[in-house]
Amino acid sequence: MSNSIMAKEARQAPQALRSEATRWQREANAVCRLVAERPTSVLLGRGSSGNVCTFASYLFALQSGRQPIEFRPWLATQTLPEADWRDAVAYAFSYSGQSTDIAAGAEWLRARGALVVAITEAGIADTHLLKPAHHVIRLGCGPELAVPATKSVVAQLFVAAALAGFDITQAAEQTAACMLRIDAEGVPTKLATFLAGARTVAWLARGPSVGGALDAALKLQESVGIPAFGYSTAEYLHGPIAAANSDDRVVLFSGTGEPTDSKQAVTTTLLARGVPFICLDCEQSPAAQLPLPLPDARWAGTSVLAYIAQLTCTELAERYGINPDEHTALRKVTQTH
Repeated sequence: MSNSIMAKEARQAPQALRSEATRWQREANAVCRLVAERPTSVLLGRGSSGNVCTFASYLFALQSGRQPIEFRPWLATQTLPEADWRDAVAYAFSYSGQSTDIAAGAEWLRARGALVVAITEAGIADTHLLKPAHHVIRLGCGPELAVPATKSVVAQLFVAAALAGFDITQAAEQTAACMLRIDAEGVPTKLATFLAGARTVAWLARGPSVGGALDAALKLQESVGIPAFGYSTAEYLHGPIAAANSDDRVVLFSGTGEPTDSKQAVTTTLLARGVPFICLDCEQSPAAQLPLPLPDARWAGTSVLAYIAQLTCTELAERYGINPDEHTALRKVTQTH
């Protein structure tokens, strides 16, 4: 079991869910009432927060029937025709609140009429993201020192679900219990053993959990330095699967009640190509090499996937003699323009 800061912070997620979910629900419900007349949702985030936005895009669509906009901050640097954004609410995700391009995007949208909601841990008034924010939901998950984001990802996933209109309180308790059980049963250690020595790793999921697959890949890149990729299971069949061989590893995640057609097509192809793969899911069947306890809410399984990936990376880094907490090329707060 890794004793890194990253591992310790990842293991604080269950307690954060149990202590903060009721407040997240209350504050998100208040925001939802305020923005009820604004039909356009805009999502801003980079890195792990950007992966949360991908997750949120599915949930907002499921609740409203409208596909949210995953905003590209690059637009805020361009000369564009004037546009009216008064029908929009912009949800800006940044743990530190210091991501300069996310703050600039939020400011750009506010200047054009959007209502801005910041989801952040920041509590200092002059933080970049707080300046353009009309409303703030603070994560309350505490300090995070390791470069790879861990418990803050789980917190943002649940706040995003609440803002999309889902009831998160029961899901938070169930998810916390699943996380503790998964850790006790050594699932991350088993997965690290499977991934050891891989040339590349592909993480596959469907629906909202694509955001978790993307973040799992990011965590491997940040903490272990292994080339890793996150895909929709369906999208993987549209080309990337052709690059996989026996030196690679594929991790397939299936949540509660998810369609299995794409998963079956992928596993059949991987078997034919001799590509090692492992299935993480709730099915008690031979196909589930690592069966998992999962919360009832399908969307909440994304946090379980993120949690497993975080602890798997700390285990794998330790086996490689790597400190997962920091990297010479990375900083906790990345400022881009």
